[in-house]
Amino acid sequence: MHKVILMSLMVLFAHSCINAQQEAQTKSVTEYFQLLGSNRDKLIIDVRTPQEFADDHLANAININYNSADFEQQLDKLPKNKPTFIYCLSGGRSGSALQSFSKKGFKTVYNMEGGILQWKAKNYPLAGSDPGTQSWTGMTKEAFNQLINGDLPVLIDFKAAWCGPCKAIKPILDEIQQEYGDKVKWSLLISMKINHWPTI
Repeated sequence: MHKVILMSLMVLFAHSCINAQQEAQTKSVTEYFQLLGSNRDKLIIDVRTPQEFADDHLANAININYNSADFEQQLDKLPKNKPTFIYCLSGGRSGSALQSFSKKGFKTVYNMEGGILQWKAKNYPLAGSDPGTQSWTGMTKEAFNQLINGDLPVLIDFKAAWCGPCKAIKPILDEIQQEYGDKVKWSLLISMKINHWPTI
């Protein structure tokens, strides 16, 4: 009986030691920025979609899409002992990904609270395309009012390529389109990046 108790305690102790060696936490964008600067040998992982990554990203980041089927397999290819910095658009996907990093044995993982939206709000530097050169230019209040004040109802779809609920609602929108046809202004359905809201 004593041996069983002793073995159980040893297992719990070993498990606690392993967990103690792992650090996975969410940091404010300011703390995240400071930690990035103080760690030279590090990994920076952008867990957004490839299209989001192509638009802009943190310098020296690599892209591993959290929603891809082989996300965890991609993590297996990375070194686990380097400080690892993860982020997404608003912190949701990267926050969910923390569990995967811990499970895979990454020693130190920092998630950016508020994601790249907060990073931009602080005017911290970005790599990738210059947002000023992107083809999407937004929508003025006048253009929006003109859109919605016509004779027919207008369906406006605000969505992002990575958005799960957006994908889930698409079959419903398809059914509505089949049912109503030209009774609704389908040609004016708007799709946009979630980080570029119309100025209305």
